[in-house]
Amino acid sequence: MIPDAAHIKQLFIKHANGTCTAAETAELLNYLQEEGSEEMLPMPDEIAGGMSGMLPMGNVAAERVLHNILGTGATPEVKRGKSVRLRWIGIAAAAAALVGAVVWLYRPGVKQPVLTAYSTVKGEVKHLLLPDGSRITLNGNTTLQYDSAGWQANKREVWINGEAFFNVAADAAGRFTVHAGSTTQVDVLGTRFNVLATSQQTQVVLNSGKVKVNISKGDNTKEEVVLVPGEMVAYQPDNNKLTQQMTDTLQLTSWKDGLHAFRETSLADIATMMTRQFGVKVSFAAAELATLQFTGTTPAGNLDVMLTILEKSLDLKIYKHGDQVVITKAK
Repeated sequence: MIPDAAHIKQLFIKHANGTCTAAETAELLNYLQEEGSEEMLPMPDEIAGGMSGMLPMGNVAAERVLHNILGTGATPEVKRGKSVRLRWIGIAAAAAALVGAVVWLYRPGVKQPVLTAYSTVKGEVKHLLLPDGSRITLNGNTTLQYDSAGWQANKREVWINGEAFFNVAADAAGRFTVHAGSTTQVDVLGTRFNVLATSQQTQVVLNSGKVKVNISKGDNTKEEVVLVPGEMVAYQPDNNKLTQQMTDTLQLTSWKDGLHAFRETSLADIATMMTRQFGVKVSFAAAELATLQFTGTTPAGNLDVMLTILEKSLDLKIYKHGDQVVITKAK
């Protein structure tokens, strides 16, 4: 019997809302396993009510969702058909995230997580209060998620891409874990620290307390680092380089207080920060300009004022056109 497309769409909507019964879940699983049924898959915008901006989770995440349909962590022995089915599952899961809750497919007896997400646009700083009283400050172009349904003293977890400063509640019992990007896990208890997670590097700076940083390296090895106040650990996946050292915590975490503090910082490093936080592309009219060093403070959320301060302090002329910034010598 050929399934009705409207009925299948309703099953996906119910699943996204976490209201599928066991029988409906079994029906949905059977549908996904059928060969040649890709043409009947409802589009994600049908499920999300026409919402835009959906990004696929990728085959790895989609496989994980499919495993949860089956109710097991083991690799399922089922017919997959074409890879488009997996890609669609990932897109549908992302559609569910846009309506405020990403839920894993039905698993009997297991409470479904609800990922609550907070994000900032380029140049924005946002302050958050988590259920345990921990205070988080998000830098620009950052996303943080946590499981609001499963949040409890013995399992406090957040996921971050971008940069955030954490002030973990000291009187909240139990473990607090930060998943930074795809390589780093930070285990903390009653502490203040900064996490930067980008595709170029992951960096953890400890202001007070104690953290244990677990890093999955590109050579399939893992390394554990324990930080003391004033220390930083940084990992660059491109060259598999891991460094641990004492650092200037004021310079690396002052952004949370509305200022960027620089101490003999090269223009090349400042340009990298501007690209990350404001989304601009910075170029130098002469290579030696990138090596110039700046000491001082600038507003954290105002790119135009920052560029003006750099111009006057280093005798430069800086041109900004849209998302392009060109640094030249003053004439």
